Amino acid sequence: MARSHLQVEPVAVPKIGSKDVLVRVRAALTCGTDVKVFRRGYHARMIVPPALFGHELAGDIVAMGGDVKGWEIGQRVVAANSAPCGKCYYCLQDQENLCEDLLFNNGAYAEYIRISGANAEKNMYEIPIM
Repeated sequence: MARSHLQVEPVAVPKIGSKDVLVRVRAALTCGTDVKVFRRGYHARMIVPPALFGHELAGDIVAMGGDVKGWEIGQRVVAANSAPCGKCYYCLQDQENLCEDLLFNNGAYAEYIRISGANAEKNMYEIPIM
């Protein structure tokens, strides 16, 4: 059965762990996966509503956990929608593209999003100032 209800409501600023990065979202995109989840009501591995939508984003780093290295408050970043777990059979065989437990970003439609340590380390990139 297709889902057809969206709602805008306030959400708390995500708490971050020692390896996570908090990003203030400046742009969030809607991709085909968002549309599929809206119409079908789920994505087998990524998101099951009710949940915050959006996983493609760009923004500014506003906070970081104490163990985060190589990033600074204020840097403009883009974060890919997922990162390999680093622990499954395929990741341990250097075949991260086949990861059995991808770690997904969700919540880019909110003002702030927590980028997990794995995503920040492997799939977050600085947006250069031109």
